[in-house]
Amino acid sequence: MTLAASVGLALCRGNRRVQITAAAVIGTCNRLSEIRTPYGRDGADQMTAVITQYRMLTALVPDSRTSDDLFLRAINFQAGLSYAVSGISKAFGSSWLQGDALPEILQTEAYGRGPAAQLLRKHPRLCRALTVGTVAWEVAFPLVYLLPRREAGLALHAVKLFHAGVAATMELPRFVWGFLGSHGAVDYVLDTRGRRHTFEKTVLGIAGGAAAASALIARERRKVAEQRRLGPKGASRSYSEHGVVEYAVLGPPDGPNRSRPVVVLECGLGQSLESWEWVAEGLARDHTVVRYHRSGYGLTKARGSDADILAAVLDEAGVEGDFFVVTHSIGSLSAASYVGDPRFAGRVRGVVVVDGTDPDLLDADRSDRRRFGKFVQSQAHTLFAAVTGIYEWAPNAVERQAGYTPDTQYSHVHFVFSPRNVVNSVREYTRMPTEGALDALRSAGPVLVVSSGENAEQQAAFSKKLKADFEVVDGSAHRSIVGYRVHAERVEDAVRRFIHAR
Repeated sequence: MTLAASVGLALCRGNRRVQITAAAVIGTCNRLSEIRTPYGRDGADQMTAVITQYRMLTALVPDSRTSDDLFLRAINFQAGLSYAVSGISKAFGSSWLQGDALPEILQTEAYGRGPAAQLLRKHPRLCRALTVGTVAWEVAFPLVYLLPRREAGLALHAVKLFHAGVAATMELPRFVWGFLGSHGAVDYVLDTRGRRHTFEKTVLGIAGGAAAASALIARERRKVAEQRRLGPKGASRSYSEHGVVEYAVLGPPDGPNRSRPVVVLECGLGQSLESWEWVAEGLARDHTVVRYHRSGYGLTKARGSDADILAAVLDEAGVEGDFFVVTHSIGSLSAASYVGDPRFAGRVRGVVVVDGTDPDLLDADRSDRRRFGKFVQSQAHTLFAAVTGIYEWAPNAVERQAGYTPDTQYSHVHFVFSPRNVVNSVREYTRMPTEGALDALRSAGPVLVVSSGENAEQQAAFSKKLKADFEVVDGSAHRSIVGYRVHAERVEDAVRRFIHAR
């Protein structure tokens, strides 16, 4: 049916009714194939579907000249978007930027059996160059519309050669037909660039306006979140010789009591002090709970060490005696940096590590160019979402793995997507000290490791290194272990039992 409809579509170029019918048949067959074989379609199949569906819709326009112009410009826009988005997506995958993707693909049974693939495997440097080159030309594809007509035509011919090379190497001939089928539309747009009003300009104008509006709305909402932090219901601030530190203290309703245990909560990488909401409120029923932002986060402007900042917070909060430390994620390494500090000597009575960062694994990640690249690219993705405000309109992991009260959720999400905090996360990740961290945590006193369900195996190994007791919060993830109330209550219970045992 698809073949018959394709032949009809090709032969009846002047018959609108046949084009509409044939395109509808092809689109229906593609959809039925997706239902029958639910493994997803590749890029060539998707482009073919887009072309036929656009033809069906634009053929409904009565005026043939307007219909064809709209069709070709829509396909051109889709082609440019497909190449650029593909390149940007690859740029967020460390294996592409570091030249490993193509060699890995050619090692697979599906795409590495052809003679061209076997030849390329013998030249790893060429493979790496082609991998990085693919990202570069795909991201740069929109520049073809700025080139003189002759150079633009040569660039399109180079792209055709690329698809022919993919077909020969990976034995994917559909990519030749699927994408080269859109190049005629690109040629048409290049030949009519002098027109004042075009589909592309309209779409780009709308998209640019929407992106600018989104960025401004997100910026204003971040300002609102920051004003809340500065307001009477926001966190407190300490003014020390090292600068301003943002902190919050919670305790029982009957006020301070020196006999009650004090708990210091250390935040995870890029996380706000509000991320501890459920745990803090639960513990504050009969403990004094102190939370604060490390250097560079939130309203903390202080540039001292974590020990300097915590000392200023404890002094401001009037905490003079012993205290327990409860950490999340990279906060375990922050705690390791100060538990041996003379100002806290003998005062730390125990440490609870919630899904903590193993210093050995962090060292391995930071020294491995691929793992480090993956982290930086994920942060670049977060920064892009923060600057453009996309996180306001699209689902994101921060909201999916947190279920705080509305005000806290609002503040926490905008905190995580603050460009300043994203940049500070990269700084902290690269500079957080790891040397002697395990020894420091072990020497601080008894240690308990509370693991999320998704990291149970890795955290079990970490607890053995620390010679610590070990518990798992089943069903939780790295963020949701403190972000969902049901999981946070189990963390609170573990902390409470740990403290009372001391």
